[in-house]
Amino acid sequence: MRKNRLLKGLNIFFTGLGLLVAALIVFVLLTNFKAVSTFAYVVTLVKTQSLFELNGTQIISGAGSGIVDALQDPYSTYLDAATWNDLKERIEAKFGGIGVYVQQDSANRLKIVAPMEGTPAYKEGVKNGDIIIKINGESTANMTQDTAVHMMRGDPGTQLNLVVYRDFDKKEHEFNIVREIINIPSVQSETIKDHPDIGYVRLNQFTAQSYTEMLNNLTTLLDEKKVKGLILDIRNNGGGEFEASVNIASIFLSGKEVVSSVDADGNKEVRSSLPGNTVTLPLVVLVNGDSASAAEILAGALQDNKRAVLVGEKTYGKGLVQTVFPLPDGGALKLTTQKYFTPQGNDINKIGIIPDFKVSNDPDSEKDKQLEQAVSVMAEELARAS
Repeated sequence: MRKNRLLKGLNIFFTGLGLLVAALIVFVLLTNFKAVSTFAYVVTLVKTQSLFELNGTQIISGAGSGIVDALQDPYSTYLDAATWNDLKERIEAKFGGIGVYVQQDSANRLKIVAPMEGTPAYKEGVKNGDIIIKINGESTANMTQDTAVHMMRGDPGTQLNLVVYRDFDKKEHEFNIVREIINIPSVQSETIKDHPDIGYVRLNQFTAQSYTEMLNNLTTLLDEKKVKGLILDIRNNGGGEFEASVNIASIFLSGKEVVSSVDADGNKEVRSSLPGNTVTLPLVVLVNGDSASAAEILAGALQDNKRAVLVGEKTYGKGLVQTVFPLPDGGALKLTTQKYFTPQGNDINKIGIIPDFKVSNDPDSEKDKQLEQAVSVMAEELARAS
């Protein structure tokens, strides 16, 4: 008897569930009849009239990509399995290619940011700020950053053809670059020439290894080199892993707000640095127009908490957070889910962060006026402290 009641209950439950699903489908069809019928008609035409064939998987993938494109958000992307694997490798700082970072500028052009010294792109003469026009003969018009990065990857020893445009000479330049395994540390450090008491730390990108690399470099500078002040260079740093920026901020801030973020429903989350032992030496941070995303989170946290002086140019202005959602087919959806604010509540999206000392470098000169200004500011700070 009890078994019969259970079966009857399950039958009622699933019947009700089926009716609910059917009602939802009917509701969607009634409220979006034209859109649904148009989609069905397009699929039918493609399947019956197109010269080119598409299977069901390709149709669904294309529909998913189209939905994301309709957002008109350059940071939201539908990633196929191959592109998603490339992105994971880039975040983990283990990848092969030509040795460049790529960033979309305000006009959605694909711009090369900071070719890494010693890599194939650097040795062939690719420069910071080059706009990518073609990759292996394919135009980059309307191409996403992730797609471009995927196309530039390949087996070591294979050749990549790259055509770029340079704003400062108004010319196109073509390069044939042989790919290599790229495994460049995200953090590099040294002492400033003629100022051995000032440490210089270059942070190229925020990766899963950046926090540990930063700690190791700072240990060398503080314990072995005995520096008394630090210059942190995050120029041409297009960002990377969100958590890495919060972790690195914790090295310089103890128990302070680093960043807050708000989602589409207005839910606010505040991220603070962990209390404890931190690096307390005077700090100057170098920024420019290609310092973006995670780099701006770090710069904003240090500036708002009056922990560092910023030198250089206004930052890029990317105050949005993307979340990556893995998909059943092995791909992923990278979707803008939050807007972030600096500790003082500043929205820097499409605005950027204004440095305390505005200094611009001449692209035709090898002289680094921004670094010189940072050294001057730090030297004055150390002189006052002595």
